[in-house]
Amino acid sequence: MKKIIILLTMLLIPFTAISSVASQMRVFVAGMSATGVQNRDEMQLTLQTLLASRLNSDKIIAVGSTGEADIVVSGTYVSIGKIFSLDAIAKTAAGKIVTREFVQGESQDELIPAIGKLAEKLSADLIKLYPAGQLAAVTQPSLATVPAVGAGPVPGSDVIKPKSQVTNSAAAWLSKRLAGAANLMAVGKLLSDGSREIFLAGDRRIAYYRQGSDMKLLSEAELGNGYKIISLDTVDGNNDSVDIYVTIIRAGELSSQVWQIKADKLVRVAADLPYYFRAIKVAGWPKKLYAQAMGRDVDYYGDVAEATRSGSVITLKNPFKLPRYGTIYTFNKFHDRDGKTFTVVINPDGYLVVYDEELKELWRSNDKFGGSELYFQREDDANFRVTGDKYRWIFMNQCIQVTSKGEILIGKNEGFWVLGNARSYKRGAVYCLLWNGSSLDEKWRTQETQNYMPDYFYDEAHNELLILQTVQRPGITTNGASSLTIRKVE
Repeated sequence: MKKIIILLTMLLIPFTAISSVASQMRVFVAGMSATGVQNRDEMQLTLQTLLASRLNSDKIIAVGSTGEADIVVSGTYVSIGKIFSLDAIAKTAAGKIVTREFVQGESQDELIPAIGKLAEKLSADLIKLYPAGQLAAVTQPSLATVPAVGAGPVPGSDVIKPKSQVTNSAAAWLSKRLAGAANLMAVGKLLSDGSREIFLAGDRRIAYYRQGSDMKLLSEAELGNGYKIISLDTVDGNNDSVDIYVTIIRAGELSSQVWQIKADKLVRVAADLPYYFRAIKVAGWPKKLYAQAMGRDVDYYGDVAEATRSGSVITLKNPFKLPRYGTIYTFNKFHDRDGKTFTVVINPDGYLVVYDEELKELWRSNDKFGGSELYFQREDDANFRVTGDKYRWIFMNQCIQVTSKGEILIGKNEGFWVLGNARSYKRGAVYCLLWNGSSLDEKWRTQETQNYMPDYFYDEAHNELLILQTVQRPGITTNGASSLTIRKVE
């Protein structure tokens, strides 16, 4: 039975998070009880996840709570010998039963196809009972009784702060739907007309946008098969240009590139660079480019150092050591009021850890932060007998930004399915934390997004927070879609 649970997990299709529209029926899959099996808790969660993912369609969207749902589905799984039965019941939010369905199977090999058949039956029943636009009249209260939403700015609606610090935030700017599910975002120059250069990257695609009243796509480039982009950064180059550092993994090794904009076109100016790159403001100082190498047996090798480029030659200087779990992508530094320097790291389990100048641990968060679906793989033959996987999965994480005031910004995604290498996040937020001398206190946080948040950027000079969202995940027939929200932080 344990092998079956592992198989189900590996075959999991990630929960599809797309923007809700009025014609979509919102369905929440509640607990699925399991009888006659070992590892019952794991089986219940697996069944719930698989059924929810298979109910998603252009007319039905699986949501994460009963409060969001028009229809609530619950069910049971009963196994007697080799034969099993899956039974499901669908109710309105008010508790009225609208349909029941079941499927049976004669062996555990038929379980996953059976879940698909059950989802098809439920979907057909619900769509037949409630054609588009009719469900709201049955399950929702009259519009006259619902307070108006979106009529104007609401104090604290964009940025949540303690009551003593709540201020009105300007209405957020929202882009149109952007083609492609982007994993990464980098910001370039602010142009004389007030527009801003924005760079987005997917697994193999780089896109250059100009953000003004809308997002205008000016240029894009596609990398070859076998390449995977894991980091995207910008630094000021020569001749008033911007250098775009694209960290790339190819066949488990680093093969990074540098691009520039010439006549509004993306042009590659360097390739096959054996470094991870990251451009950040360490401790709130001016932004610099940093680099780190990859080892044969370790994913991040040696110290992080400042980097400069001349053609395709990278020169490193001023290296510094990091504490345990500190890599080029998981650290930043900040100062306290007395000028002491501290290092903050997000560890592999998602906890923030603060170290003193001697790299001694001072504090660790109780809550988890970060969370990313972006990863790369390297061969891991040495651990194959233990893991059963030929490859080691290295997940990226939300980068830590630090302002000139010592404020620490970190993204936080929460998931519909996060277990081992199976990750599917459904909502995110950005948190601002401040060191009080003994721990990090929350200063403010943004309202949660309704979708996975792969990346964010805080423009301190303009007090603007840029939040990237995945509004449609890529699939067999689609490259997915993204959107950009810009919120004023006051």
